[in-house]
Amino acid sequence: MHSFINQELGRIIIDESQIKGIFWSNKFEDLTVDIDWCGQEDLKEEIDFNNVKSLLIFEFVTEYEINFRFEESTMGAIEITLFSFEFKEEKWAIEFKFRFHPVGYIRFNCNNFRFIVDTI
Repeated sequence: MHSFINQELGRIIIDESQIKGIFWSNKFEDLTVDIDWCGQEDLKEEIDFNNVKSLLIFEFVTEYEINFRFEESTMGAIEITLFSFEFKEEKWAIEFKFRFHPVGYIRFNCNNFRFIVDTI
């Protein structure tokens, strides 16, 4: 298992990955995003991207805002085109952007976050 915490995610490329699921845990305080991670060249010796489960876990999520729309006659996976985070006012401001199908974003604040990559 590999775990990347908070700003360590700065070296991880999540863009072009797809969201497989979003669910709440820990009495609906924490948000988990299950993604189909595309991987990246500099980690290919450490991680077999074809046989992993990848989760983004956000602790104590507040100010959750979700806004995306599939255009008429479109459907499918939600592709992340930009994942960003910034530490401000003692919280992490998180944003996922979607620029294809669908178009929109997910934004929220959290206390901490981590990216877990585990072999299946």
